Amino acid sequence: MAASVVSASTGVISTLLPKLSRLIEGEYKLQKGVKRKIKFLKDELTSMQTLLVKLSDKEETLDVQAKDWRNKVRELSYDIEDCIDLFTHKMSKGIDAEVNLVKKIASKIKKIWSRHKIDSLIEELNARAQKVSDCHLRYKFDDLATNFSQVVPIDPRLPALYVEAQRLVGIDGPREEIIDWLNKYDYAQQLKVVSIVGFGGLGKTTLAKQVYQKIKGQFHCSCFVPVSRNPNIEKILADMLKELKNQQSCVDPSDDVRQFIDKLRAFLTHKRYFIIVDDIWSTQAWELVKSALPENNLNSRIITTTRIVSVAESCCSSLAGHVHNIQPLRDQQSQQLFFKRVFGDTSSCPPHLEEISHGILQKCHGLPLAIITIASLLTGKSNKDRWEQVYKSISSAFSYPGMRDILLLSYYDLPHHLKTCLLYLSMFPEDYMIKREELIWRWIAEGFIAEVKGQTVDQVAENYFNELVNRSLIQPVGIMYDGRADGCRVHDMVLELIVLLSAEGNFASIVEKQSYNGGGHMIRRLSVQSEHVGDEVMQEVMDKWSQIRSISFYGLQEQGIPHLKELYSLRVLDFDYSSHIGNQHVKYIGSFFQLTFLRINCREVTELPEGIGDLRYLQTLDIQRSGIEKLPPSIGRLQKLVRLFVSYSVELPDEIGDLQALQELPITYYNSSIKFVETLRRLTKLKTLGLDMPHRQQLGCDTGRYEEAFKSSLAAMGKHGLQSLNISKSNILEEELMDILCCAIPCLRELVVEGTGITRLSKQMVSLVNVTYLRLFMERIKQEDLCIVGGIPALLSFNLSIAHAPNERLTIRSQQFRCLKEFRFSSTHAPVGGLEMLFLPEAMPKLRRLYLDLEFGAQKTESMKGFEFSIEHLASLEHISIRMWHNDVTRSRVEAAEAAIRNAISIQPGWSTLVLEVERIRFEDEDEDEGDDRSGHGMDEVPEEQP
Repeated sequence: MAASVVSASTGVISTLLPKLSRLIEGEYKLQKGVKRKIKFLKDELTSMQTLLVKLSDKEETLDVQAKDWRNKVRELSYDIEDCIDLFTHKMSKGIDAEVNLVKKIASKIKKIWSRHKIDSLIEELNARAQKVSDCHLRYKFDDLATNFSQVVPIDPRLPALYVEAQRLVGIDGPREEIIDWLNKYDYAQQLKVVSIVGFGGLGKTTLAKQVYQKIKGQFHCSCFVPVSRNPNIEKILADMLKELKNQQSCVDPSDDVRQFIDKLRAFLTHKRYFIIVDDIWSTQAWELVKSALPENNLNSRIITTTRIVSVAESCCSSLAGHVHNIQPLRDQQSQQLFFKRVFGDTSSCPPHLEEISHGILQKCHGLPLAIITIASLLTGKSNKDRWEQVYKSISSAFSYPGMRDILLLSYYDLPHHLKTCLLYLSMFPEDYMIKREELIWRWIAEGFIAEVKGQTVDQVAENYFNELVNRSLIQPVGIMYDGRADGCRVHDMVLELIVLLSAEGNFASIVEKQSYNGGGHMIRRLSVQSEHVGDEVMQEVMDKWSQIRSISFYGLQEQGIPHLKELYSLRVLDFDYSSHIGNQHVKYIGSFFQLTFLRINCREVTELPEGIGDLRYLQTLDIQRSGIEKLPPSIGRLQKLVRLFVSYSVELPDEIGDLQALQELPITYYNSSIKFVETLRRLTKLKTLGLDMPHRQQLGCDTGRYEEAFKSSLAAMGKHGLQSLNISKSNILEEELMDILCCAIPCLRELVVEGTGITRLSKQMVSLVNVTYLRLFMERIKQEDLCIVGGIPALLSFNLSIAHAPNERLTIRSQQFRCLKEFRFSSTHAPVGGLEMLFLPEAMPKLRRLYLDLEFGAQKTESMKGFEFSIEHLASLEHISIRMWHNDVTRSRVEAAEAAIRNAISIQPGWSTLVLEVERIRFEDEDEDEGDDRSGHGMDEVPEEQP
């Protein structure tokens, strides 16, 4: 695919050549001698690019001299582009017609100086290019096709494979063994720990997750926390607190490690908890995490995973503990997993490949990661020569060099653009959950994504992401209702490899603890993954980052962070969960004229400078987790801004309507005023919008004007292709709202209406033929409302919340919700008045996941009148998740509701593989020591105390 993209193979040559052409064409009035020099430089780089592509196709066979030449050419391309970008930036600065004569003359002098300086710089760069050209060896390679232009979904077998791995890779036995040990009754009810230990790639995390999913419902609260090799303890503890309390607002950004430990201990003291502590590399990290977990004698449980035997023993030494040594897969299990990934069947293998497949599996030694990685290389390939080539290329996987060889084989098999995108993942910390959309935006900002006819750049980037998933080089996280992954993680062995490759090619430099792997090169991309760096390391980094293109700070907790300025090459700037980064670190941000992606996830940053408007290339601005409450008016000058993410508390200026490229504005709060709503019709490219509507009481006599502005803007946005709308509804347009939405936005794909409940649905909703996701908050649901929604033809996910119990039995009829895969139902007090929901034959025939979120309020009667769920006809159902919130309710009421669900499942023999999760949650203000419900959480009862 011929395109101008930044590549780990060729550097920035393909994006640089068009820029050199523009200089030659005379736009900047350069002298003929300078143009000749630029043409010579362009010709040299063109020939070098051709050779670099050939070298990339044979990367595994390159010797040291060839790699050195390749690296020099790539560095040269970066330096030339930085020079050209700075020159064109200075030359293109316009002069206001009203400025005085002195300023005009000064501007002309600066441009003359710039032209003179570019002459000397080109002369110097030409000399470098000539030197590189003279010293390289002329290698000859056949061109390999690396075309990649088709739309690529995630392999539909992969989500199933991750589920079926529970059975295919022999997890059932070890899982039940660990559960049996955890469930052994102990009269003292003491805290127990199981530590799973084994070689990387054996599936320790997978095994721990399977235990977690099966028994977490037995506990008051639970969480899964990754630690990794270089842990950020403060962030780990904060994430634990958020997950255990099931709310984001419980974390104060100003808290330190001691305060988080105190909060966790206070919260867990009277609760039976279950916690997975994944991927521990040191006893010190374990001791810090353990200090937040009280030994409260309530039969709480902990599982840890580690590669290191001494760490596993340490986890179990001071508590009632058991070390579980995870074993490789047996031969039959290995074969089943391999054949399932390659052929889609556990026993289907062509006769001519049987012998070579056994040889490949012998080298994998039962490691699931090795088996899946090799299988991904061979999927869709039945040529025996190719299989034999793979077999000869790998050594034993049961060693680090052997496993690295397998992963390198998969890396070398990638086309150029995927190698670049994979290497970029080295910028993220170990065990980091990388959001798919954020990764895509950063790839685009870096220039990695090529233009493909008929596709948007986002779609092409998503193809790249899915291709890496399909090749098993990244692990998908959160497969959503539409088959897309919410994000991904990188296995630590893959991460270790790409960090090494990135350092060798000077693609990215990583700061860990008190060192970084940048060597003596100029830093191009920098990821600071350490809480405390130290002055010496930071100074060494600063000396080499004048031409840096990307900076990411992850969890930096120390003072003395350098002020960022004069970084003219910077494209990506990301502050993630870093303390001591404040307004002084972003005050020069307007000078980063190449900046394309900016994320600020730091509460200490409370304002953006007026200079933000000078970032004419900025595409993504994400400040939703910062302390910023108001955007400056200069934001309106960002004519290439595509995505703007702010929190509900941020006030948007009127100039927001000037953002002609804006496509995503998912949250607006303060500025849902009349003027703001009128402004929306000017945003002709808007695809995603979140809008908080005011109440009639706030608008007073202007209510009618607001309603007309809302209708007009909605019609304009619908005409221009609005696809996703999230409305926090008020008492404006109560009866008309759903009718207006159905008529005004024909292209709508996602619709969310929250806030004040909807009183009725529109029969015109069946015309929303493109809607795949629907989330509604209603006062009360009626049978006719369900029939209306059930007729939406393409609906895949339906999230329904109700404020009051229905007055009638709800029946999901046949031929309704034909495509629905996910149904979420929540109610505030529905069970109080009874709740009956029946699913008739052929209703929701494709439903896979059913979520119930029910709140039990105070009620004098003990009966569960009318509580019934008839779900035996849901033939495709795979997962049921139930959360029961209760307060001032006896155990029998809650258990009656749970029994109704279990009874519906038990009468359906075909559901032997269905996963049921039940979680009972008390409200925070309830005294946990009162009443007969002290231990009544979960699927299984805690035995009564013995006399």
